[in-house]
Formats: sequence, C-alpha cells, structure tokens
Amino acid sequence: MKKLILFTLIILCTSITYSQDLKVKWEDDDGREFSIKVLSGKFSYGMIAGDDIKYDIYKTRITKVGDVSIKYDTYGKRVVKVGDVSIKWDTYGKIIKKVGGLTIKYDTYNVRIKGTEGKVR
Repeated sequence: MKKLILFTLIILCTSITYSQDLKVKWEDDDGREFSIKVLSGKFSYGMIAGDDIKYDIYKTRITKVGDVSIKYDTYGKRVVKVGDVSIKWDTYGKIIKKVGGLTIKYDTYNVRIKGTEGKVR
C-alpha cells in the first residue's frame, strides 16, 4: 500500500511540474508554424503544401522543413535556431531563457514560469 501511495505521489508531482510548461509558437513568412515548450524543450513544426523535410546523415533529426533550416547545439540534443529565430538555453541546457526576442522569466530556482517579455519576431 505504501508503494502505491508513493508511486501516485511521484506521478502527481511530475505531472504538476510539466503541466505548467509554456509553449511558444511562431510562424515564418510562408505560414509554417513552429513551437517549442520552454521547460521540456519539445520542438514541433507544421508544414505547408509542397514542403520537403530533410534529415541529418543519421536520419534522427530534422534539419530543414521547406526552406527553413533547423540547427542544434554541438551535441545535437537541443534546437538552438529555427530559420532566423534563435533559441537560448540556460547554462546547463535544462530550460529555455529566450526565443527570438521573447524572454521567459522564471522564479528564483528556475522551476516555475513567472511571465514573458517581448515577442518572438
């Protein structure tokens, strides 16, 4: 019974932490939509008719959607640039601090989002 309660608490705490994740969305000039979640770093994209998708040599990461290039950090783990929009991570690469001209404000411990300032483009 104790294990069940502990497991339930762990799941509940994890879902509370990530349920507060902020999704930043923007479009390029042709209407492709891109987004990134600032706490989890999950990146997603939309396509328009006729778009081709290009992958890296290992076929694991998308490097281009249509004519928009997607760049990753040195280790290939985090998206750092989508077209002309730069994505700045904290020193440890855990959370996103800035997307284009949009600054994300966090609490003292970088756990909760307090707000945003500016805009992506």
